[in-house]
Amino acid sequence: MARRKEHSHQEIRLMALDAVEQLLTQEEYTSLSLRRIASQVGYAPSTLINLFGSYNYLLLSVSARVLGRLLEQMQLVCGQTFTSAEQKLLALGKAYAEFAHNQPQAFRLVFALHLGPEEPLPESQQQLIAELIGLLEQQLGDLLPNLSSSKLALASRSFWSSIHGLTGLALDDKLFSQASWLQLLTFQVHLWWTAMQQEEGACS
Repeated sequence: MARRKEHSHQEIRLMALDAVEQLLTQEEYTSLSLRRIASQVGYAPSTLINLFGSYNYLLLSVSARVLGRLLEQMQLVCGQTFTSAEQKLLALGKAYAEFAHNQPQAFRLVFALHLGPEEPLPESQQQLIAELIGLLEQQLGDLLPNLSSSKLALASRSFWSSIHGLTGLALDDKLFSQASWLQLLTFQVHLWWTAMQQEEGACS
């Protein structure tokens, strides 16, 4: 039953986002539906469409929340002191992977959600992604000062891709290895950092 006069639009938005996140602690986002989420918050599906624009945009708003929290975790790591560059990179990788393991369905939503052809990615979402990439670029720029900006852009994306790929396989239990995801992550970061040091040496 609708309760339109009991909450402001912003309150209903927050209620819907909270409802989705709560459901994602128990099941995959593909099992959710607009009607089910609307029922959770006590409003008609049309109310949520009016507020978010579409069901996909509702899910994208949840995705933005999750991505924002991930960015905060990465920023916390960047503010810490480490004994070596490799240890800092490993800490960033661990923070990323642990975040995903702690909320796997919400994490999957961030990267699995596909918008329709008439649903452009909002600028706010683009900004969050740019901040995450920019954070990695800044850290790598400090660690690899001889790399050009174009190579830093490639390096940040290759680092992210490698960590994300391993994390995704670990979440799906598809590593097919007796080694733990942390052991594999540690080895992966070591190989990546060794290769990047060689690349920087060639640029100096």
